[in-house]
Parts: sequence; C-alpha cells; structure tokens
Amino acid sequence: MSSSPWTANFATEKSECAADVQRLLEKYPQPVVYEVMSELLRREMREQFAGAYAASQHSDD
Repeated sequence: MSSSPWTANFATEKSECAADVQRLLEKYPQPVVYEVMSELLRREMREQFAGAYAASQHSDD
C-alpha cells in the first residue's frame, strides 16, 4: 500500500506551521490570528472542493 505524497513531509510541515502560528500570536492578538487563519482555511477548502468538483464533472462527460 502506498502512502499519500504529503504524509512523508507531514511532521515537518506541522512543525513549521506551529512555529509560524506561534510567531503570529506573539505579534498579533489571538482573535485576529484565528480569524485570518480560519478564512485562509475556508478559501483553501473551497478551492480544493471546486477543483475536485470540476474534475468529477469532466470525468462524467
């Protein structure tokens, strides 16, 4: 069974992300950081969903 391409780098990415969040929290108020990160996550999920949906529509043709 092969693993997903992102799993190999997951620990590194998670660590870097945690460090980035910590730096942001030191610089900006917590509600601001969480609101911005929530919006970025919503956008990313929308884009991924739109791409997956478009691909599924093309494969149905």
